Amino acid sequence: MTTIASPLPRRSRTFTALVALVMAAVVFLSACTSGHTEGAAQTKPTETVTDALGRKVEVPRDVDRILMGGQKMLYTTALLNPDNPTDKIVAWPEDLKENDLATYKRYSKEFPAISTIPTTGEIYNNTMSLEQALESRPDVFVVNAGVFDAAKDAGIIDGLEKAGVPTVAVDYFIDPVKNTVPSIRLMGKLLNREDKAEEFITYYESKVSTVTSRLKKAKARRTPTFLWRAPGYFDCCSTFAKSNLAQIVNLAGGDNLGDSMIKAKQGQVSPEALAGQNPQVIIATGADWAQGKTPVKSGAYVPLGYDESPEAAARDLRAVVDKQAAVRKTNAVANKRIYAAWHHYYDSPYNYLAVEMFAKAMHPELFSDIDPDAEVRELHDKFLPVEATGTFWTGLK
Repeated sequence: MTTIASPLPRRSRTFTALVALVMAAVVFLSACTSGHTEGAAQTKPTETVTDALGRKVEVPRDVDRILMGGQKMLYTTALLNPDNPTDKIVAWPEDLKENDLATYKRYSKEFPAISTIPTTGEIYNNTMSLEQALESRPDVFVVNAGVFDAAKDAGIIDGLEKAGVPTVAVDYFIDPVKNTVPSIRLMGKLLNREDKAEEFITYYESKVSTVTSRLKKAKARRTPTFLWRAPGYFDCCSTFAKSNLAQIVNLAGGDNLGDSMIKAKQGQVSPEALAGQNPQVIIATGADWAQGKTPVKSGAYVPLGYDESPEAAARDLRAVVDKQAAVRKTNAVANKRIYAAWHHYYDSPYNYLAVEMFAKAMHPELFSDIDPDAEVRELHDKFLPVEATGTFWTGLK
């Protein structure tokens, strides 16, 4: 795998950054005087877009080179350009490979070019540098809104701007109810796949509105639900509040208990505190995290995804529950209303599937017609270039 140069010591990074910025400026000025379009994105005709943070950004009308702030943007590019999901991507971190290994392997087998794309450090832990970003010679930098501030603090966004490279933010993480559709539309524009984006948006909105309109018509009471964030990756019991999958719980007819249990958007509560809430429903999340490269604990998580069989998923969920005596005392466990959903619905345009799955878990009579496995297959059949194998939702047997 090709890897962009790793971060340098502070003094070297500062000097190198200055040199890189000066060189980028020279290229830009040369392009303006000689008619060349190679180099800074400013030399191309531009248009104004609004990103997920509400920022008005001038971007090239024809984007050829995209620096992705996260490898998990493959979830979006795969549905917008299923024939060539890595088109225009010139560099990205390895967050997909580390946090959703099954998806990485599945797509790498179908599209070997994925493993040849140069990799950068990560934004969230300050290992992506401005030097790495400039080396990829992007026309635009696409960053998840959840790490925008970190990229700003690291000098990446301002440094790229000085070199003529705009940054746009997309968001499935902070405010997915509000920002999923605009983010898909924005990516459709950048990839010149606007028709495909609108096709998926129509599909997405119909799925979500089916759930919300049915809840409204039935005047359904909210189901007290605890969202158990990534057991085995985090100690028991991590959760979300007022953002991310917590929003999905509330949208799908639940009362997300984490909203009143933690002050931050994500954080820990004790097993005893969870048991004290005695939720009617518990929804855990799980994924095929790469052991050794992440803090996931063997035998303590549910590795949902393309490589997990339904039988293994049910066993793994049972093992997770059995490790937590306090959790076992809840009504959710006693009534077998504890489930596990694919963790990465929290950060992808497939989060409408979580809306459907959560709604069925919290209001089983109202949504008895929803078949989670069939919904996953339909997504793949209609939009994605890989086969829908594995397990993305399970319940306690």
